[in-house]
Amino acid sequence: MVLYILLNIVSFIRVLVILILVYYGFKMLMRFIAPKVVEKAADKLFQEMKNREASKGRQTVRQGDVTIDYSDKKPKQYKRADGDYIEFEEIDDKK
Repeated sequence: MVLYILLNIVSFIRVLVILILVYYGFKMLMRFIAPKVVEKAADKLFQEMKNREASKGRQTVRQGDVTIDYSDKKPKQYKRADGDYIEFEEIDDKK
């Protein structure tokens, strides 16, 4: 019986040590890998912004030209069943 308890305690300690080693190993690995991943993502974002700016530069617009951008949205159409719109003004009653 004592041997069984001792084996369980040793197994528990071994699992605990393995978990601690995995945790610190992951922590050390992330300390080296995470900055490289963030740097790569930042470079990619920078390149996308640079390409976007370059494509805007190709569309040359002269000084003083007027451009109209149409939106695809249609104005909201009110139905008769929705009710009437009444415009009102607030009146301050100061005597």
